Amino acid sequence: MENSIRDIDSAIYHNVEDLFTVVGESEESIEKLSSAPYSYWRETFKQLFKRPLVIVCIALLVIILFFTIFGPIMNYHPIVADPAHGVISAEQFDANLPWNATNWFGTGGANMGYFTKLDLWSCVWVGTRLSLVLGTVVALIDTALGILVGSLWGYFRRLDPILIELRNFVNNVPSLLLYFLLMQFLKPSFWVIVFLLCMFGWLGLAGFIRNQIIIIRNREYNIASQTLGSSPKAMITHNLLPYLVSVIVTVVSTAIPEAISSEVGLAFFGLSFSPSQGDITLGQLLTSVTEKGEWIDNPNLLVIPLIVMIPLTIAFFYVGLALADATDPKNHR
Repeated sequence: MENSIRDIDSAIYHNVEDLFTVVGESEESIEKLSSAPYSYWRETFKQLFKRPLVIVCIALLVIILFFTIFGPIMNYHPIVADPAHGVISAEQFDANLPWNATNWFGTGGANMGYFTKLDLWSCVWVGTRLSLVLGTVVALIDTALGILVGSLWGYFRRLDPILIELRNFVNNVPSLLLYFLLMQFLKPSFWVIVFLLCMFGWLGLAGFIRNQIIIIRNREYNIASQTLGSSPKAMITHNLLPYLVSVIVTVVSTAIPEAISSEVGLAFFGLSFSPSQGDITLGQLLTSVTEKGEWIDNPNLLVIPLIVMIPLTIAFFYVGLALADATDPKNHR
């Protein structure tokens, strides 16, 4: 019996040696990882640039930004305010000129008010520049206020009576009526327009963040963190807001075209900047074309600003939606 057991053991050992060969060992190889360590932002940009349309939209935004900076210089016709005298310095041409070597977009029509006989190339890119700056400032302020107020609102429920009543007031009173009332006492300027657009623009984001924080604040890890003595500031910044990164990024990117569109509405009702002071926006240009029907006889006067504004708006919105998906950790590897 013992001999047979030894024969079986030797056979098994022999088969194992035939199947496996020791090639050596290395302590360094044991420590190596088979894949790169996870990085949230690297994976976010990887997911973002997987979409060809995102690359097209970003390239489009870069091109528009380039022309807002260098476009007026490329075909220079001064239309900016003279700070020494407080008046506009504008080079005028014949009205309704089509595209030509001097005026690449033609000139303003006879019924376009301030823009009559002005070079449209310079007007479009100067107006796009101010519209972009305005939209960016409004978006940043709305986002900062929305995050701050929404976080406090969701964490401290005692703020509900105040902020819910404020939201009900804003939802039931037409914002345009408030704009008309305020502009009776305020002189149009950059910061006045920013104030109008930001007055209640942050409330929608604040309400959304409040609802999300209420949903996640009572999860197990948050209750454990509270039990261990975490301060409200630490709870909000470390436990709650990181879950809302995708929402915050999306709101920032979509708030810019929303602010530009809102300024177009203000310009239509005469509540925006004054072109005679050198503050030109796309909203004023579109309003001047449509106000007296100039676009009916000269459609190019309406098409040219829209060729800039529509792709700008769509590109921002699509990049915002793509960022929402890319910043969501559930879509990562």
